Amino acid sequence: MSKRLESRLARLALGLSAAFSIAAASAHHSARITYDMDTVIEIQGEITGVTWRNPHVRFTLSSMGDDNEPVTWNVESIPVTRLDRVGITREMLGIGDTVTVAAYPARRPVRDAYAINMLLADGREALLDTPVARWTDNTVGTGLDETPGTPGADPSLGIFRVWSTDGSFLRTETRFLTEGGTLDYPLTEAALAAQSAWDPLDPDNPFLTCIPKGMPTIMQQPNPVEFIDEGDRIVVRMEEFDAMRIIHMSGDAGDQDAPPSRMGHSIGHWEGDTLVVRTSRINWPYFDQNGLPQSEDVETVERFTVNEEGSRLDYELVVTDPWLFTEPVMLGKSWRWIPGDAVLPFNCADDQA
Repeated sequence: MSKRLESRLARLALGLSAAFSIAAASAHHSARITYDMDTVIEIQGEITGVTWRNPHVRFTLSSMGDDNEPVTWNVESIPVTRLDRVGITREMLGIGDTVTVAAYPARRPVRDAYAINMLLADGREALLDTPVARWTDNTVGTGLDETPGTPGADPSLGIFRVWSTDGSFLRTETRFLTEGGTLDYPLTEAALAAQSAWDPLDPDNPFLTCIPKGMPTIMQQPNPVEFIDEGDRIVVRMEEFDAMRIIHMSGDAGDQDAPPSRMGHSIGHWEGDTLVVRTSRINWPYFDQNGLPQSEDVETVERFTVNEEGSRLDYELVVTDPWLFTEPVMLGKSWRWIPGDAVLPFNCADDQA
């Protein structure tokens, strides 16, 4: 790793250290980082506590261990905003209810788990983070990381509206679909070494907190996003972390004097009906949540295009970073328009008291 990049990562860790703790499993993170998603366990127990808020719903289960002694499991699932959209409510998790969960166990030797299915006390099965029922056809929820409902179509609205996640892109490990469907990035030797040395369970990992991600990682977020026309600039509101980006549309909005920031400095222009955005001056040091740092030379070019029917917003992202990649990398995803959907307050909280 270059000394310049190493220094940037050290400064980030120092600056954020007050927000981190060893017990940060309760904060926002990639489930794949914290849990063994190749293993599913079943836990039956009594609900003894529920925390119904972002970044993740959490509850405690009192269960019996292998030695017939009571043990407590700390279980989490997807954020409140997503559960609300698929019809799973706080009232379904009553204190004292006996439930069964199918869950991914924690990678660490603790009784933490990430629930994907839950057999409720009333016999229904809640599909939390999978569309596949495990015990019964009497289900509630969709189990998909996307907004349910009927997609709409109106080309006259253009880009300036709320767009909801097309959950298909989440079926890859990086939450982006790379060109050609491969996840094998053209990494430099330095990037390969940095990735090999990365410990996702290190408490200084910023993805274990409520601190908003920066570019381009933030564009992976699976929640609704809104584009707002403010004349000489476009505001992009994202539900996750209540994040916001500013795209300067004025030709004199040069980036030479702009200070580096987590979101970088973005300049946009129109190519027909496609919004093209170039972003530089990014000081967020991670390309993704899988251990790939990026350098201060990283630049992105994004293209946002509404399809002819006005029902889908297609997204193309090209990332150039000579330290990270041997050649530019192209990624993509899409959103769809669900009439009436909104960007909801995320109100992320690290403490789960």
